[in-house]
Amino acid sequence: MKIYDVAIIGSGAAGGMTGHVLTQHGLDVAMLDGGPLRKPSEFPIHKTRRWNLPYRGLRGDYFAEWLNMSGFLADDKKEPYAASDKGGFEWTRVRAIGGKSLFWAGVTPRFGVNEFQPKDDFDARWPITYDDVAPWYDKVEDLIGVSSTVQAVGGFPLNKGLPPMRPKCAEVELTKACESLGRGLKVLPIPKAILTKAHRGRPACHHCGPCWLGCDSGSKFDSLRVLVQTAQKTGKLTLMPNCRVRSISLDKEGRASSVHYYDTVDKQWREVRAKVFVLGAGCIETSQILLNSKIANSSDVVGHYLSEHMYASLSGFLPQMMGRKVVNEDGNGSHIIIPDLTENWRGNKFIRGYQIFPSGGISEFTFVGKQLAGFGQDWKSKIRDYYTAGASITFQGEVLPYTDNHIVVDEKLKDDAGIPGVRFHYKWRDNEAAMFQDMMQVGEEILRKAGAEFTMPKNPRPIHYGHSIHYVGTARMGKDPKTSVLNEWNQSHDVKNLFVNDAAAFVTAGNQNPTLTILALAMRSSERIAELMKRREL
Repeated sequence: MKIYDVAIIGSGAAGGMTGHVLTQHGLDVAMLDGGPLRKPSEFPIHKTRRWNLPYRGLRGDYFAEWLNMSGFLADDKKEPYAASDKGGFEWTRVRAIGGKSLFWAGVTPRFGVNEFQPKDDFDARWPITYDDVAPWYDKVEDLIGVSSTVQAVGGFPLNKGLPPMRPKCAEVELTKACESLGRGLKVLPIPKAILTKAHRGRPACHHCGPCWLGCDSGSKFDSLRVLVQTAQKTGKLTLMPNCRVRSISLDKEGRASSVHYYDTVDKQWREVRAKVFVLGAGCIETSQILLNSKIANSSDVVGHYLSEHMYASLSGFLPQMMGRKVVNEDGNGSHIIIPDLTENWRGNKFIRGYQIFPSGGISEFTFVGKQLAGFGQDWKSKIRDYYTAGASITFQGEVLPYTDNHIVVDEKLKDDAGIPGVRFHYKWRDNEAAMFQDMMQVGEEILRKAGAEFTMPKNPRPIHYGHSIHYVGTARMGKDPKTSVLNEWNQSHDVKNLFVNDAAAFVTAGNQNPTLTILALAMRSSERIAELMKRREL
């Protein structure tokens, strides 16, 4: 059986970046992924509109409804999971080469100094600092194309690169309100991996629809076209789709030697051998594989410290935007961001913080008629007037890493290949509750300052567990092998030729979106792997 230099499990942000770097170094790489290779023309962005959905997006998550119709999501009946705690957990799994990078919104803030080394005394610190990662942020931003934040604010670093996005009309009005509140809020252009001008052979965004439904022009970064296809051109990448991995085996010396997978097309079990193995299957599935393998867990930390982001939002209508001309504003979501500045006012109410995404404008679809009384032509006219006036304030807050927020593999949840599935044990605590109350207060202040029409919900609640899709932390890095799974290079303490390059390595969730940091750490780790292999130390 052929022995590859490196076997990578997963083809999303982490797996794609790993394959890109290692093939550039001339290494012979196998890349396994549980999904098929799909064409950008199959993305749902221009194939299925919201009014074509069975429930028009009115039952549950309309994003999941879109992807389910398009066949991009894992079938929960064939690959079941469950939650043991009240409230459940939403686990989004994309089954296609490129993974969730095909359908993300593209938001790419850097983690700052305080994310890697928090000022409070809760839990552990990262074994690396912002200065360790900053050069890799620079390289990733140049490679994938990221719009600039123009300036650094507080602990929020500057994104370098492409011209910033211009704010939409509603965002101009909300910016005035936010910056006049007296809380020290600063509105910046949002950093996104969406091209504001042509870059490295890819065209600028032409704002044709919601980016989270897939970008068929290639203007938004995804792993498939920017990383995987580039790696294929080297002739050094063997792409292996439809390979659902169960486990990794060790040899007599305790080194990883082979990965065992189920071919979902011909229903056969097979294995791939390699000198080095890299897990990039996504935070939860990476830890599922480690737990099913019963390896790299002498610390008993694998699966623990599961974290994500807590989302909340308020919305209303801006009178000054009523009845204006309908223009194209249904593109890539918010064009502005307010970095975490809660340190200005939070006191001792909670620790860590949250980002704010003020937005609004004219979307392709409106439900405003549900909120307006009336009937007939007068009612239709109201809908037309309100349609152009929507405004929203969305919050993304850091959930602390609690050791008992964790996953286990459950023999009762086996998939159609017999692989034990995941059971979640997860809940938010007092810190998240206090943060949420603060979000609601700040959101109400902003909307009132902007003169918006809105109604505060009677019993406001954060959006449900897992909604952020920003799962992190189940195989954290650290200096002490007794309390962590990986070292500062994403390398297993226990199995020296095993690396975890996805968000499972995170120590904290930060309040920022994780993908840019996943890409930077994967690039950093992959360069380390290439160096160690060149020195014959793996």
